[in-house]
Amino acid sequence: MCHIFRRKHAALLVLTLASCQSSNHQTVSTRQDVPPLRPLNLLLVTIDTLRADRLGCYGYSKIETPNLDELAKEGALFENAVTPTPLTAPSHASIFTGLYPNAHKVRDTGGFILHSPHQTLAEILQHQGRDTAAFVGSSVLKKQFGFNAGFAVYDDEMPKPDPGKMAGEYAERRAGAVVDRAISWLGSQSGKPFFLWVHVFDPHSPYYPPAPFREKYRGRLYDGEVAYTDQQLGRLFTAVAAKAPVGNTLIAVLSDHGESLAEHGEYTHGVFLYDSTLRIAFLLRGPGVPAGLRVEAQVRTIDLLPTLLELMGGKVPGGVQGTSLVPTFTGKPVASWSYLETLYPKINLGWAELRGIRTNLWKYIQVPKPELYDLVKDPGETTNVIGDHAAEVQRLKANLMAAAGAVEKVQTTMVDQRTMAQLKSLGYLGGSSGREYALTGEGIDPKDRLDVLKLLYRAVSPDAGTPPSSQRISILRRALAQDPANPSIYYHLGDLYRGAALPGEAMKLYQQAIRNGLGNAWLFSRLGYLYLQQGNKDEAVASFERAAQLNPSDTESLNDLAMAYLETGQLRDAERVFKWSLSTDDKYALAYNGMGLVFIQKQDMGEARGYFEKAVQLDPDLLEAQLNLGRIYKTMGATTRARACFEGFLAKASPAEYGPVISKVKAELADMR
Repeated sequence: MCHIFRRKHAALLVLTLASCQSSNHQTVSTRQDVPPLRPLNLLLVTIDTLRADRLGCYGYSKIETPNLDELAKEGALFENAVTPTPLTAPSHASIFTGLYPNAHKVRDTGGFILHSPHQTLAEILQHQGRDTAAFVGSSVLKKQFGFNAGFAVYDDEMPKPDPGKMAGEYAERRAGAVVDRAISWLGSQSGKPFFLWVHVFDPHSPYYPPAPFREKYRGRLYDGEVAYTDQQLGRLFTAVAAKAPVGNTLIAVLSDHGESLAEHGEYTHGVFLYDSTLRIAFLLRGPGVPAGLRVEAQVRTIDLLPTLLELMGGKVPGGVQGTSLVPTFTGKPVASWSYLETLYPKINLGWAELRGIRTNLWKYIQVPKPELYDLVKDPGETTNVIGDHAAEVQRLKANLMAAAGAVEKVQTTMVDQRTMAQLKSLGYLGGSSGREYALTGEGIDPKDRLDVLKLLYRAVSPDAGTPPSSQRISILRRALAQDPANPSIYYHLGDLYRGAALPGEAMKLYQQAIRNGLGNAWLFSRLGYLYLQQGNKDEAVASFERAAQLNPSDTESLNDLAMAYLETGQLRDAERVFKWSLSTDDKYALAYNGMGLVFIQKQDMGEARGYFEKAVQLDPDLLEAQLNLGRIYKTMGATTRARACFEGFLAKASPAEYGPVISKVKAELADMR
């Protein structure tokens, strides 16, 4: 019997597959034929996490952003532009639909998929015959979240790490790589009108600009990221100008949201609704846009779609909540208020959500301790004047009730562990389980957890330095003592315990989380791993089954469950779950490797070989499948193929992960020679 390699951290997740049925979202269609638009090209650039006040054209003198500054001179700059939410996915959904988050239903980054009942901007322009392409800089906008609708090309391929370093791919890629792909696509176009969306992620944390920006902006690395992004966009603008006449091309550049940079006790974004994260850069240039125009009135990201359609000679589809900004070009007023929200505190931290209303003059934030700011006298939002303006508060609360309604229930969509790990690396935990959240406005006010935010930042953020793991563990223990129902603390502290080889502490931590009412899929999955390490396979299976029930779309957890069934001799259950994984994702290499193991147990080497070959074909870096295939070939007498597989394994295997296995494979190779 050949020795088949099984993943060292095999986990187990089972469930009655009937409970795994994922709901298929039905999109309500309001699509209708519309008259042809003017044959204008459109370049839309969204810059992640860019504060408006960090660009030269917005008055910041400590940075060089010549390309965006020049674009502002050639077109319109909106001085008071805002996003309805300080989160990447919901903000982009608003840009593409002209709807607020409570209308398009994307409420957080991770755990929500764009299923708009209306045509997105890309769908409208594709229907009008344009070539459409998108190039995104982060996994938070992967096509699985629905943003690819209307794009014939949707390039969301993130860079892969070196073999043995980590599985999967990185969560982001540099602006230079994104722009390279976009320029290459432009070069392949025949001259047909196009819509090109380019999303650059660099200003997002962690701040680590490449040379020479890292050295030039030492001590101000966020600024360095912005300056580097501007340089790369300059290359893009040049390529667009070479391909498409300036007089026939619209260019729109927007931030999706800003960054707190420690203002108001927040270090990044997502928790609060202050202008440090809601105010954005918004530039527009092209036919019909006056050069050198600066618009002072408040405008919103939801206004982009109707503005572009009017500039192209079209009409705004019914139901769109935004309004065209073309009247502002001649000084006319537009919509005077914007709905605001962030559900990040509730979903990721266990606190109360925030909702609000912003006008040119006022901002009202509905939270357990409500806030009102006079944006004219106090643009930094340092003084809460909620007790001094009762009439304004009542008017704004009425607007908020009209925009948000009463109590709303929000259901998250589940994501797999690989996506979850990428989101976690960027600070998001939504989507690990299918959960319903009632937006009552009640709970812990985030303002009362500023100490916890600071402790989390010090322990987790790479921008806070790299203290030793023992120090970070101590910091998170202090945070947990102050906030024992915060899921984010359990997630990060558990990671540190695992990294420090403290499985007993991790086990106690996760059991404490369950006692405190946390029921996330990742929590039970991690307990399953710990039980496996203890040799307690029955408890491991039970934990993985619970994780799978909470998130039946998580193919990686399902794979771990099936592997646990294999380990406990439950062959039929293992095969059933592997097959379910493949019905969910027919390109999931780990499940093909698992099916190969099933057929090894069945003594069917031919079927096993086919599954291992498919696994290696789909993922040449899946070293377990490479090794298993080599041993099948060896058993079947295909020595040349076996040697090739063993040599491929040895070329990529990390000694830290595969040390004992490497020595055995080398011995097998020597025997074969």
